Amino acid sequence: MLKFSWNRCRRLVQAGMILIFLLPLTGMYQVLGTLSSSRILGLTLTDPLAFGEVLLASKTITMTFLISALWIAGLYLFLGKAFCSWICPIGFLIEGVDALKRKWPWLTRIQIHKNTIDEQNQYYWALPFFLVLSLVVGIPVFQTLSPIGIIYRAFLFGLGLEVLLILIIIVLELAGYRRGWCRMLCPIGAFYALSARWSPVKVRCDTDKCVQCFQCVKACDYTAASLKNMIEEGKVYAASSLCTRCGRCIDVCPARALQFSLKPEKSPEPESMAIARKADTPAAGRISRRTALQGVGLVVLAGLSYKPAKALAAAAPKVFRPPGAVGDEEFLAKCVRCGKCIEICPDKTLLSAHLDQGLNLGTPYFIPRQIPCSLCMECPDVCPSGALVPLDMREVKIGIAEIDQDRCYAYQDDVCRSCYNSCPLIDEAIKMEGFQYPVVDPEICTGCGICEYVCVMEYPAIQIKRMS
Repeated sequence: MLKFSWNRCRRLVQAGMILIFLLPLTGMYQVLGTLSSSRILGLTLTDPLAFGEVLLASKTITMTFLISALWIAGLYLFLGKAFCSWICPIGFLIEGVDALKRKWPWLTRIQIHKNTIDEQNQYYWALPFFLVLSLVVGIPVFQTLSPIGIIYRAFLFGLGLEVLLILIIIVLELAGYRRGWCRMLCPIGAFYALSARWSPVKVRCDTDKCVQCFQCVKACDYTAASLKNMIEEGKVYAASSLCTRCGRCIDVCPARALQFSLKPEKSPEPESMAIARKADTPAAGRISRRTALQGVGLVVLAGLSYKPAKALAAAAPKVFRPPGAVGDEEFLAKCVRCGKCIEICPDKTLLSAHLDQGLNLGTPYFIPRQIPCSLCMECPDVCPSGALVPLDMREVKIGIAEIDQDRCYAYQDDVCRSCYNSCPLIDEAIKMEGFQYPVVDPEICTGCGICEYVCVMEYPAIQIKRMS
């Protein structure tokens, strides 16, 4: 019988979370989206950082979107920084790199930075930087570039050049910057490190059992300094807010002296917490003056990089959005890049934009000539942020169909009714003039693209044009 292992449980949860979000690939839609925002058995859940970025970028808020973020915020107020070691696919990937380094020591030859065993750092600059940058440019910047979203979108919707960011994270780890992305660059880690201060879940040490072998210190990736201080001072709790509750220290303890515990409101050793808090060096748990100045400097840098949201929206390549999409500027600000609308699309019309689409990265779009929109109107129902608004089919305005009469068979005195017969608003959006010539009514046309898709010409004589 296998001995209970927190690390083994954690591996199962990590792998299970990835597989759960890949269920749509098998035709099962009980789980939709990514870790930015998901719908699980009908319940919408949103990453609080994603909510904050969209709120600042769009300057608007909906109650349902707020509630979806509060569920997750409340969960991690209790569990602390557990997201980083139990849920995050980047953490899973980095631990895989560690395993390869142990198996193939030659990988460490490119290491240029040496870590000390009790190194304990967390830099908070990325959190205010991305939030302020989202505010001033009108786009949820981190959600657009997030390697977590990139990994899930790569699995679900295909690879793009943006996966190079994942390779950069791997190279950073191989270069010796242990948990370099997580400690220095990830705003999600910084956010949960701040919220973890109120988590009651702590690592507790039975001082009567502890033999001071320091195996737990060697195994810890984040809070080795706090564990070392707890053991040397004979204290009960490791108090660092950087603890990811991974359970490694508990698993490696030969005396079984460590365990997870709910810290009581009043510790039996009041002064121990004060000493343990001192172990959280300024860079590790508290925001030091230097860290604060770094954050302020980068916030100023974000302000200096300000460009009006309209200018950024104008710079993004023009694409056809799903039905119910708000205007370009507002859409780029509100879209969480979660992919739920793409997954729920029954005809697989919607695509996820890659890096070649610039600021559209991660957002949904479609190409009428490849697969048109059937106007099923399911995608607005799963959008958490209001980037897609529920509408009646007749209210949709994706674009307007235009006919090139010089190329249309019907206008060359041939018989062709492909566009007319296929139009979902037959005899309304497209009418037949003189029983032979198709004519588009721009007031009724939805821009679904079905007419362009069915056009018999190799280069379609009827095409959807974006509305100005």
